[in-house]
Formats: sequence, structure tokens, C-alpha cells
Amino acid sequence: MARPREFEVDQALRDAAEVFRTKGYHAASLEDLTQGTGLAKGSLYKAFHDKKSLFLGAFVLYATENRQRFVETLEAPGSPKQAIRATLVGYVERARATGGSAGCLITNTAVELGVGDAEIAAEVRLSFQRRTALLEAAVRRAQGAGEVAASKDARALAEFLELVVQGLRVLVKTNPDEAALLRAIEVAMGALV
Repeated sequence: MARPREFEVDQALRDAAEVFRTKGYHAASLEDLTQGTGLAKGSLYKAFHDKKSLFLGAFVLYATENRQRFVETLEAPGSPKQAIRATLVGYVERARATGGSAGCLITNTAVELGVGDAEIAAEVRLSFQRRTALLEAAVRRAQGAGEVAASKDARALAEFLELVVQGLRVLVKTNPDEAALLRAIEVAMGALV
């Protein structure tokens, strides 16, 4: 009879995502992952088989949970345009509150592994595409509410906003002046007229 798993898989993946987020994929050692997850080497290998499988599981869960927070803010009741602003500002506030220097696992992965591994690159692209689709839907809601001109290309605005999100995620790693980040957000919001 097989011994039951004595840990919660999603929590192990969240813990591994934090290790990968702070260390990077290549620099995260097996020791880092066992310490970060609290699991023995054998348990990690039995559950996830290898480092890449653990990473992909952690990445997918991180991206899913990140996207859910994005949805909650973007689809909040009230002004769609203000929801877009709150999404951008909220990211800066969360990143700054946690020190920010580790950055975002999605953005870090795009930089570290975006061209070196086709499977991981596909997951990164999918994450960007899903977020851009959410931003496009928010822009369309803002257009419907008369907050953004109907003549504006909602897809192009969403792609621009995704660039802003990624720029914020990179800049926050360098611990910049929060006021400068907030000014940049206001400039970006100026595109939504």
C-alpha cells in the first residue's frame, strides 16, 4: 500500500515559486528548494520528478493566482478606467511592501528562460496573452462607459498597458522612488482618453 502524501501540493508549489522568484531557475539549488518547501529531497522528486517539472508546476500556479488577483481588481465594481489604474498602482504598492527586489516570477522567467526553453517560453507567452486579454476587456468596458474613446484601438491599448505592467515589474526590482512609478502610471493612464 502506498504511503499517503504528507504535504499539500499547492503549498509546496507556492513555496517553490518563492524560491524560484528570488533565486532564479538556474541558481535555485536542490538544497534551496528543500529548505524553501520544507520537503525532503525524496518527497520533491517523488511528487514532481525533476526540477523543471517542479518549476513548471510552480510557475503555472503562480501565474493562475496572479491572474486571479488581476481579475479581482480589473473587474471591481465602479469605473473601469479607475480599475485599470488601481491594478497598476496595486502592483507597485504590493511590490514595494514586500521589498520588491525579487520581482515577479513571470517577468523574471521571461528574462532568464524566455528563449532558452520552448516549453517555459510558451507558458510565459500564455501568461502575457491572458493578462493582455483581461486588459483589453477592461479597456472595452471603459469604452462602453464613455471613459475611453470608442475610436481607440482597445487591443493596442491593452498591449501598451501590458508593456507598462512589465516595465513596472522590472523597475520595482531596482527600488526606485515610488513617486516616479506613480507618475509613470499617470502618464500611461493618459493614453486612455
